[in-house]
Amino acid sequence: RQCGDARKSPHHRGQKPMILRRLTDAFRKQEWFTVAVETMIVVLGVFLGLQVNNWNAANQSREREVVILEQLATEFAVTVEAAKSSKTDSEFLLDATRAVLRAIRDAKEPEDSDTFLRTLGAAGGLDTGPSEPVTLIELMSTGGLTQLSSPGLRTALIRYHETAEAQSKLADLVLARVSTPDDGFHDAIYVNPDYGDGSEFLLGGYEWEKLASARQQFQVIFYGKVGLDRGIEELIERGEAVLTEIEKARE
Repeated sequence: RQCGDARKSPHHRGQKPMILRRLTDAFRKQEWFTVAVETMIVVLGVFLGLQVNNWNAANQSREREVVILEQLATEFAVTVEAAKSSKTDSEFLLDATRAVLRAIRDAKEPEDSDTFLRTLGAAGGLDTGPSEPVTLIELMSTGGLTQLSSPGLRTALIRYHETAEAQSKLADLVLARVSTPDDGFHDAIYVNPDYGDGSEFLLGGYEWEKLASARQQFQVIFYGKVGLDRGIEELIERGEAVLTEIEKARE
């Protein structure tokens, strides 16, 4: 009896769906109006289902974009401020290199050797600017820029990334030149072994006679620092452009 009841149950898995059964009956009886109505119901149901899915997907995409915009806004605000600080440091280091080149050109040792020693230390340093924001690196490496609906923001981010990459390559070249041990500069100066251990001065002394042979190295360093300084300025401009586009995208 139980088996027989199960076979008669309307929920039996082998039974046709209700709407399909009605369509079949309507076709068999040639009730075309019923066929049309039932077909419209099926089409409308499918359409509404697709629309709901599309709406859900669009809503999820927008939520992801909002999160990305928040991350970009936070990181670029910090990055732009860091770049402005780097610009100040870069100009100071560039001026130090310029001062050393002028002293070598004039072939006259500065009277204040302590001050000139600090100038030499600054001349051998460089500031390359802040690192590229982490979120931008991830977006560029994963193709995630497509998640951003604003063409203007995508363009601004790509331009910033291009400048950051060029800056990184130039920084590597300049650093390699600064670090060259046999090009005059390191032969003319002495590093203070107590630096960081009770002393704030990196250099402990220099030999004026040997500085003239370092002219070529200082010139190359000067070229590189000029390029890095301009690159930092461009990072500031393009970073601010990104922040402007983020605000537009939030509207």
